[in-house]
Amino acid sequence: MSSPTLRELVVEDFKCFGQLSIPLASLSVLSGYNGAGKSTALQPILLLAQAARRRTWSSDQDGGDLPLNGEIVRLGSAGDVIRAQSLDTTARFELVGDNKILALSATGKTGARSLSVTRRADSDEWPELSEKLTRLVHLSAVRGGPAEAFPTPDRVAGQAPDVGADGRFASYWYHELADVEIELKRRCPDEPGTTFRKQVDGWLSRLAPGANANVQALPVASMLALQFRLSETGEWRRPANVGYGLTYSFPIIVALLAARAGDIVVIDSPEAHLHPQAQSRMGRMLATFAACGVQLFVETHSDHVLNGIRLAVRDGVLGAHELSVLFFAGNSKDGHRVATPAIDREGRLDEWPEGFFDEHRKSAAQLARPTRA
Repeated sequence: MSSPTLRELVVEDFKCFGQLSIPLASLSVLSGYNGAGKSTALQPILLLAQAARRRTWSSDQDGGDLPLNGEIVRLGSAGDVIRAQSLDTTARFELVGDNKILALSATGKTGARSLSVTRRADSDEWPELSEKLTRLVHLSAVRGGPAEAFPTPDRVAGQAPDVGADGRFASYWYHELADVEIELKRRCPDEPGTTFRKQVDGWLSRLAPGANANVQALPVASMLALQFRLSETGEWRRPANVGYGLTYSFPIIVALLAARAGDIVVIDSPEAHLHPQAQSRMGRMLATFAACGVQLFVETHSDHVLNGIRLAVRDGVLGAHELSVLFFAGNSKDGHRVATPAIDREGRLDEWPEGFFDEHRKSAAQLARPTRA
């Protein structure tokens, strides 16, 4: 039985936030100004996942350590993450799920490279959360470019299919899972093939029409060569010869197809290097996998990605209640503001805060004004 879906995150005295409470859903979309706290809001979850993976913390224990630097996230020292304005040296996190709550206090001395964490008395027993966090996949905004070849993971036995924060292990997992059958609800509607490799091609072709991927093992070097072609009969080419868009999107598609129901996938900037049409289709693809039980946290600056998700809601791919839209407006005298526009089943939002994907409208209004004679 999978762990309950995360429904709310509460953060206190962590980096820029004195107090933050945000609703989470099957698909949570975080947008907002640069430096407004989008990445910071998700870092407590990433820290817990990093600690669960290293087995320095477990949700069924009263205490443990959260390493601040590892394969998922690198945050420096305790002085970098415990809020300077805090009256003490304690940060607090709460993860709220379906009828579950995990409440933690985290402390750390200046210069320490980890936080000591204790479970608070208001926590529920949530032992399956550790496995959920161990399987978490994080794709950062900085992903591997069009390299000649990609490495294999150092450890794979019993490991979740983690493509790596920079996507470097996506080729390995593609190679391992190539002939696995993909369940019907995750299949690309345009692709009749049912295997992992065929479905990667199907979703990839949604973003770049005709695109296919292939991976060849290089046993002598323990590396894998990734190739793309832009039609069924085209020549296979190195990633450097087809641009960054396919190379950046490939790990996302592999991570989504490899995830199982109940897994968490965190993606920063899924729109990177994609044409606006492909960005919209990326949004619809994310909504499709969220509807299949993969919980997604997505940071984006793209109104095209958001609109693709909104269209998916309108078309019934994803329920409106399964989407959480968060706009981080930055610091003010009242603290860091986070707006949560509600969405209806037609994909319409009930508010558009200042700065929330409104630049197109503002620029169009300026262009419509007559110039001076």
